[in-house]
Amino acid sequence: MTNNIYFKLLAFSICFFLLHYFATPLMGDFYHIEGIHRIHLFLVIITFVFFIIMLKIKSSYPDKFGFAYLASVFVKMVVVVVFLAPLIFGEKGITFNYVTHFFIAFFIYLFVEVYLLVGSLKK
Repeated sequence: MTNNIYFKLLAFSICFFLLHYFATPLMGDFYHIEGIHRIHLFLVIITFVFFIIMLKIKSSYPDKFGFAYLASVFVKMVVVVVFLAPLIFGEKGITFNYVTHFFIAFFIYLFVEVYLLVGSLKK
């Protein structure tokens, strides 16, 4: 069953990246950004690490799953700030568009995580 969740997450990640990568330039110069691949690579890595940890907690301590989920989302948000801080405060800085693309993708990944975790809890 866990392999099925990982496969679904991998398939979603690939499809979402391709959609984001090819659709963004079509929307015009205002929406086009460089570094979409970095956004998705970062989000895929933290999402897969998150799933590995959450599924281990689910099998080991099912009664603590809710608290573990809240703690992991908090940790994930701290990691996001650490990821974005050098980009925002770096030499060249980044644009508002980059941050907007990042957080839209972040919340879409978060929604998919919740959907897949709720599905795994029902089984």
